[in-house]
Amino acid sequence: MIHNIKILFFICFFTACSSTEQKEIVTAGELLRQAAFYRERLQFLPALETYQQAIKLAEKEKDSTVFSLAYLEMGKIYRYQSLKQKALQCEKKALSYIKSPACDSLRMELYREIGDMYTLSGQADSAFHYYEMAGCRIKQAKILQQNGSNKEAETLLKTELEQTIFPKEKAEVCLALADLQITLGKLDEAEKSLSQVPPSHPHLYAALSRIAQSRGDSLQADFYHKSYLHHLSVLRQEKEQNQITQLLRTSEQKEWEKRLTDSQKAQKEQIYVWVTLLVSCSTGIWGYSRYRQKRNVVSLSETDFFSSEIYLRFHRKEEWKPVPKDWEELLQAFNRTYPDFRERLKRKIPKLSEQEWRMCCLIKMEVPPSTAAMLLCCTNQAISMRRVRLYQKITGEKGTPELCDSFIRDF
Repeated sequence: MIHNIKILFFICFFTACSSTEQKEIVTAGELLRQAAFYRERLQFLPALETYQQAIKLAEKEKDSTVFSLAYLEMGKIYRYQSLKQKALQCEKKALSYIKSPACDSLRMELYREIGDMYTLSGQADSAFHYYEMAGCRIKQAKILQQNGSNKEAETLLKTELEQTIFPKEKAEVCLALADLQITLGKLDEAEKSLSQVPPSHPHLYAALSRIAQSRGDSLQADFYHKSYLHHLSVLRQEKEQNQITQLLRTSEQKEWEKRLTDSQKAQKEQIYVWVTLLVSCSTGIWGYSRYRQKRNVVSLSETDFFSSEIYLRFHRKEEWKPVPKDWEELLQAFNRTYPDFRERLKRKIPKLSEQEWRMCCLIKMEVPPSTAAMLLCCTNQAISMRRVRLYQKITGEKGTPELCDSFIRDF
């Protein structure tokens, strides 16, 4: 037994040293690239976890650029999941870490992202402020146009057109100006603006189609519309080809990484054999480690649950129907976060149906009623009636859907 313990100490020491060396090799830049790899494949939970690792590493190295990049990309993930408040918090954190003048391009990107989030939240004044700092004159003009300030929007775009020297940016300004002029009925001026847009730009034909339609020339409008669809198809094919090329490059890179790590794996094989033998002999240590591992798996903090992929999936606003596997995954994560919630609820409602249990989970997670109705395959009116009945079932009193929500969330 003493001999086995000595072997255990040796292996733990060697493994700790190997683990330390491996961690030292990993850089914040590599973590950011790995997180981006997850994000591109919509694997949001591992992406968020990897960005958090990069942030922890940046804390040791005092690397403000990594802080900014990590929080910026986390904000984009939350934005994709329609979690506007979380996205805005991350983007403002990213902005607070930018101190070097060399990061001006990153600062401009953050101004644009924050402006977009305020636009999505319906806060036009705040959005206009950040767009102004980012130099997004086209988006500023759209806000002015929405507020009925068409003349100011046109003046702003014309001023920007005079100051812009890069062809690509100039084309976008011309298109925005032409779009506004078409709306105002200034068709001749719109054509003059479009004359500065390259013929290869697909949105040129969409604007020309609108002009022809406004003049009552449906044949010409149809021709331009078909040209617009054709250019879009060409661009889509080019984008798909670029994605395929990128995937091939990634595959080749992974193959080289695999070859480089094969030699390291061969050196560790003998250590793994000793570990296996030690585990088979030291049943007490093995049992204790299993117990600790099981206890760690059971518990899940509320913060981790709120940032998990299954939590974000059930907060999506786009139309989708969860299958039994989705519900099972959600309820497992929910029970790990609130281990005694269901038992306490069943003491209140002994005959709690599966649909009622699912609805309670959604209420506790603060899923909006309209989204809950979609997930439970019923109407908004039906979800309101279910909450009223559930409240009466729990308390024995008549109440409103809001009282039911408040009771479940505080329960």
